[in-house]
Amino acid sequence: MVGVQTGSVRPVLDIARFMGSYVSAADKATPAGRIMQQLRRSGPATRAVLAESVGLSASSVNRAVTALLDLGLVRERLDLAPRGRVGRPRVPVAVNTGRRFLAGVHLGERETSVVSGDLLGRELHRTTFTTPASAFEVFAAVGAALRVHEAALRDRELLWAGLVVGGRYDGQRGVLDHPRLDWCEAPVDALFRAVVPTPYTVVPHVEAVAEVEYRRFESAFRRGPENWLYFCADDTVSMAWLVDGLVRSSADDIESFCAALVPDEGGAAGAFPDRSVRLGRAVALVRDVVNADAVTVGGGVFTRAGQERGYLSEGYRQMSSYADVPLRFSDRYDEIRSAAALGAATRVMYLDPIGAMQSR
Repeated sequence: MVGVQTGSVRPVLDIARFMGSYVSAADKATPAGRIMQQLRRSGPATRAVLAESVGLSASSVNRAVTALLDLGLVRERLDLAPRGRVGRPRVPVAVNTGRRFLAGVHLGERETSVVSGDLLGRELHRTTFTTPASAFEVFAAVGAALRVHEAALRDRELLWAGLVVGGRYDGQRGVLDHPRLDWCEAPVDALFRAVVPTPYTVVPHVEAVAEVEYRRFESAFRRGPENWLYFCADDTVSMAWLVDGLVRSSADDIESFCAALVPDEGGAAGAFPDRSVRLGRAVALVRDVVNADAVTVGGGVFTRAGQERGYLSEGYRQMSSYADVPLRFSDRYDEIRSAAALGAATRVMYLDPIGAMQSR
């Protein structure tokens, strides 16, 4: 904890323990997953280019690419092959965006979105509706929306589905506690399985949004930060910590930490300036703990207005020990939620695509 300011050690230790209790299940990508990531990041590439850029042997790349071709997850781009060269290793391959589609669901407190897209996460069809009070009603509406999507995309096969949820999701039991929806142990796995005819992935809200933000950062700068901290400030505050593009730790609702850093005074609870400064200080403390290369804050409540960004930035400057790590703000949060739903559906295809397809 080099550089942590005097007097902030106790909150830092509390935050470190808090983050450590929410370790993501995301494993290191397989060779095929790394190849898929590279193709998504940089577009069509030959096997030789993939071997160099991903750091795998030529034989490993050949085996993985052959398997991905057989599964229809990538396709050859003969139109991009160099003239006068022969042999399949000279032919670039690309992510196959035809034939199939993926379906993602973002379960929001006010609105739920059902989004279908291709393997690159590009949206093809979307349905949004007000989130019903009952979990049973929610997934009945999801099922109805998916049937509309299947009819609209009848020339494609549904490959995989994803579900993005807030609250506390218990993956072993398949249940969700969501106080803001007044759900206690809602059987979301069983309800989703009943309306989705394919395997699916459930991803916590902050992880799904952070991964979308990371890919946008990566596409803008060609390389994402190795150690990146993302805060989502909406009705609640949540955070994700990504290392080499994979979520290593995440937690929903860290509002209590913001409150602990700056106690409310004189009935100021809930005042935006106070909450924003508090959040800025919390962001700075967590950044110092994980030594992040980049810090981004997204979401709706604090990031829509420039004035609130100023308060948050001031709190960050007050507490941070590293002035060389600026605070970034993201935009277009409404679009990101839909992209996050598709991201949850595509996640496994960029981690272990061969294993995923074999398990179907």
